Amino acid sequence: MQSTIKIASEVDKNSDFEVITNDIASLKRDFAALAEHMKAGVVNRATEVGQDASARVREEARRLYGNLAEQGQHSVNALGRQVEQQPVISLLIAFALGLIGSRILSR
Repeated sequence: MQSTIKIASEVDKNSDFEVITNDIASLKRDFAALAEHMKAGVVNRATEVGQDASARVREEARRLYGNLAEQGQHSVNALGRQVEQQPVISLLIAFALGLIGSRILSR
């Protein structure tokens, strides 16, 4: 009777071992699938974030360019009005700047 119990115990151990081995193999497959899914999700999210950031940078560059162009136009208009209002002083300032520039560049 003891030998029958030993054989039954060994059969149970072998079937338990097979079940555990199959469970581990299944877990490995599930883990590999999960890792691939997570990797694909990370790549997709990184791509979305990169595209969003580039769109924001592009929009900010357009806005800054527009602001700079507008400020430049205001400066040109203000300088034009100043020259029209005080042409002699403007001529003297331009002459002085030219003289100073020629002295610096001649060295």
